[in-house]
Amino acid sequence: MEEGHPYSFFGYRVLIFTDINFQRFPPSTKNKCLHHHTPSTRLIPRLPKLASFPIIMLRRLALRSVKPSVRGFASASELYKNPRSSKFSMTKIVATIGPVSEQLDMLQKLTDEGLRIMRINFSHAEYDEALLRVTNLRSCRGVHAEGQAKFNLRAVLHDTKGPEIRTGKMRDGKKITLESGKSVVLTTDPAFELEGTADKFYVTYQQLAETVKVGDTVLLSDGLIRLTCTSVGKGEITCHIHNTEEIGNRKGVNLPGLIVELPALSDKDKRDLDWGVQHDIDFIAASFIRKASDVNEIRSFVDECVKKHWSNQPGYIAPKIISKVENLEGVQNFEEILEASDGVMCARGDLGVEVPAQKVLTYQKMMVDRCNAVGKPVIVATQMLESMQNNPRPTRAEVSDVGNAVLDGADCVMLSGESAQGKYPIESVATMNTVIKEADQLLLKPNYQAKFQFDPPTSDVESAVSSAVKTANEMHAQLLIVLTRTGYTARKVAKYKPTVPVMCFTTDLKVGRQLQIHRGLYPVVPDYLDRAPTTAEAIAHAKKMGWLSAGDRVVVISGDKLSDDLGREILIGVADVQ
Repeated sequence: MEEGHPYSFFGYRVLIFTDINFQRFPPSTKNKCLHHHTPSTRLIPRLPKLASFPIIMLRRLALRSVKPSVRGFASASELYKNPRSSKFSMTKIVATIGPVSEQLDMLQKLTDEGLRIMRINFSHAEYDEALLRVTNLRSCRGVHAEGQAKFNLRAVLHDTKGPEIRTGKMRDGKKITLESGKSVVLTTDPAFELEGTADKFYVTYQQLAETVKVGDTVLLSDGLIRLTCTSVGKGEITCHIHNTEEIGNRKGVNLPGLIVELPALSDKDKRDLDWGVQHDIDFIAASFIRKASDVNEIRSFVDECVKKHWSNQPGYIAPKIISKVENLEGVQNFEEILEASDGVMCARGDLGVEVPAQKVLTYQKMMVDRCNAVGKPVIVATQMLESMQNNPRPTRAEVSDVGNAVLDGADCVMLSGESAQGKYPIESVATMNTVIKEADQLLLKPNYQAKFQFDPPTSDVESAVSSAVKTANEMHAQLLIVLTRTGYTARKVAKYKPTVPVMCFTTDLKVGRQLQIHRGLYPVVPDYLDRAPTTAEAIAHAKKMGWLSAGDRVVVISGDKLSDDLGREILIGVADVQ
């Protein structure tokens, strides 16, 4: 056994040993190796035999400052010399699929251009449309397994309609015109539910008169019409109209800055989620989340649906809950929402109606930063390439918007109407992918890497994983391979923002699909589903898929839970590809 040159970081001393074969070691040597490990980084006797496969051993030293050694670029031209710039996009694309993009040939083109997660908006989609989209996505060819077509690990995100306040219908179903300077009455009287006029129309929120006070603002039709309450009566409010605008049937009503009492799930949401769980969706984007109890209520309902539809499959993995924060109350309760959720979507559309437009910037930065700090995925959404609904090229401001979301640390950026109903869905995804790759290269520079220097790891597992990520960054590894059964170790790796792609080998298709939401993680399900691959097999697989070549360096992390008492074991190794 040869000892190589040590590396030091995060207070650990890393010693690289080569040509290890535990079967040749006397017991005393095994014990000595184990003795020098932290509790989370035990070497185990069942390591695969692999010539020149170094094993990282971590020895705890006194904490001291370590100058970061993250590669930067000497000039702008260097950006285009990085081999990863043309192959990998670390930040993922969520694309809403609608009438213009739901057919198999179109979905195949979108996945080829970089779609990783398909969003279905249940504010509009019927069940037959949703089923077509799910079926077609899962029929697309992928690049996640040998043969490419066997497993396609693109994920499905089910976006709920959510509890909303809306107007009723106008008389005869026709639009009405609200004129600036005049007054209008908003009522909860059911007699006006189908008989709205320019003088008085119905609103679905029964606590309207108890919630709105004189001087409060009421917004209609996605904020296009602004009203101010001038008086409050029994079951109704009278408002002053600030701008002339037409309004149709069942338009949205916003009460910015006010706390409203709405259920976490509407009856429609419950029907939709039952359908979604039955069809094995991967994520739920829960709309209009205001507090942690909303998330807990949704999770309880989803668990009931899982028992109903998947009781014959022990260990079935429920969909992850991504909370959409799109009102001031949700912002104020963000910390408790984040703790209760599996991830967050910064839904800038409705949020921009509820709060002043300039505040959306502040809240977006806050949400991304907090999600990064705790290692939970965050999606930035709404109007990212809005002009591409009608134009083949984006505006320069849109390019900057996408790029800055990547630089902030977003795991995913999302397309809505651009890919669901626009004229250029393929171009929209391709453009977003190109911008992501460009921004990803900037993240390799030291000044951006410094942004992701988080607080000290909170557990032994995180200590080991963060050290492995730093090793991959400093050694200029071409790839980081994670062998994971549940996805736990892979998610911890994603938290520390590796600068190299992470190929995650798992034996569970659902685990693989759910890893798609994390920045930099590329899930792979081997053809041999009955067992995890060995390190040698994983490296060979990566070579076969074109991710590694002879002479490349790869860091390998293997993590698994031993027991509740013993916790998890983390094994870290470095190999030069032959």
